[in-house]
Amino acid sequence: MTLSGTTNFWTNTEAIDVIVEAYERIGMVGGQISGNQMESAIRSLQYLFGEYSNKGINLWKVSLLNTALTTAQSTVTLGSNVIEVLQVYTRTTSGGTNNDLILTPISRAEYAALPNKAQQSNRPTQYYFERTITPTLYLWQLPQDATVTLYYYVMTMQDDIGALSNTIDAPQRWADAIAAGLAAKLAVKFAPERLGDLQALADKSFMAATIEDTENVPMRITPNLMG
Repeated sequence: MTLSGTTNFWTNTEAIDVIVEAYERIGMVGGQISGNQMESAIRSLQYLFGEYSNKGINLWKVSLLNTALTTAQSTVTLGSNVIEVLQVYTRTTSGGTNNDLILTPISRAEYAALPNKAQQSNRPTQYYFERTITPTLYLWQLPQDATVTLYYYVMTMQDDIGALSNTIDAPQRWADAIAAGLAAKLAVKFAPERLGDLQALADKSFMAATIEDTENVPMRITPNLMG
C-alpha cells in the first residue's frame, strides 16, 4: 500500500469544490448547475457561516489582540468583524518581568450602576463588552498612567467566500459539516423533497464537528470569595 504523502485535500480545496459537492448531495451534477445557482450557493455559504457564529465559539477564529492604553482611557473600539470577547487581561512590565491580571466581565446594567465611571487606578479590573455593529470594550477602573497594555482574546467572523477559486476559512475537521450544511440550505431552494434527510445529516455532522472543536483540558470551577 502506498500513501500519497500529502495532506492538501482541504488546504488546497477551492470553494467551488465544496459547492459542487453540496449540489451533488441534492441530486444536481455537472452541467445542471447554472451561474446563478453558483452565486446562490455562495450566499448560502455566507448565511451558514453566520449560523455557525451563533452556535458557539469557532476556535480557529480566536485571536489575541492588544492595545497600549493611554492615561484615563475608558474605551477600546473593536473591529466590526469581532463577534465575541472571550478573555481580557492587563499587562504591566517591571524589570523585564511581565505582570498579567485578568479582568472580570460585567453586564451593561452593572456598568451603568458604577457611580464614578472615570475613577482611576493602577490598571482596569472590569470590562463591559457592548455588542453593537461596531463593538466596544468599556473599561473600569481607568488606568492612571500609560504603562498598561490591554490584551483580549476575540472571536471574529469567518472570511467571505469571495471568488469561487478561494479556499474556505475553516479547518479540515469542519469540511463535511460545511458541505452538509450547505447541501441542506440548497435543498430548501432546489430540492425541498430532500430537505428532511439532508438537514438531519447536516445536524449530525455539525454536532460531530463541534464536539471535536473544543479545548481538551479539565474543567475547573473556582468560587468567587470576594465580598
